[in-house]
Amino acid sequence: MRTLPVEKITLVTLAITACFVARPIALLADDHPANQTPGTIRMPGEIKAPTGPWQVPGEIRQPKGPWLTPGEIQVPKGIQAIKQDSSKCENRLSIGADALFDFNKSDLRSDAEETLNALGPIIRKQGARRAEIDGHTDSIGSAEYNLHLSEERAKNVKAWLVAHNDIAESTPIKGFGKTRPVAPNTNPDGSDNPAGRQKNRRVEIVINTCEKL
Repeated sequence: MRTLPVEKITLVTLAITACFVARPIALLADDHPANQTPGTIRMPGEIKAPTGPWQVPGEIRQPKGPWLTPGEIQVPKGIQAIKQDSSKCENRLSIGADALFDFNKSDLRSDAEETLNALGPIIRKQGARRAEIDGHTDSIGSAEYNLHLSEERAKNVKAWLVAHNDIAESTPIKGFGKTRPVAPNTNPDGSDNPAGRQKNRRVEIVINTCEKL
């Protein structure tokens, strides 16, 4: 049996040892998680915290925007408060009373001009036609009270429109109180319907498109 010289045995031993030692060194240099760029490889058992605008546990994030408070009803103003309904020989301009008056009041608010200024050009565009101004209320209060309130509101709207040359002085007014609702004042279960009552509070300019002054 041939034996290797001592010098060759020593060289082979060193080569084998180098192979086993080089791999851990390479791991430590390149592959080991401890030497990775933070965020690329997680250590065993490590929980990586998310980045970004996350909510704190238990936190309720409030939405952003012009949201209404619970139970609040948005009040359209300006041109958005005016609805037009045309039929044969009639153009009905309905203005939400909440854009003109405080609740249960008949005096025009200071910000009512925003809506009335938008209403004027629509009326003038019809030309010199016969017209009528009608007042309507919701169902809260007695019939007598609402009749008077609706008349006063129609009268004050007419006064403003006459002063701004939007309508003739001879234009008649009528108050209908709560007798002509356009929406339910209550829900099917009998509870209050604020949105429906808001639609019923209105002033209407009814223009006869078939008859000139």
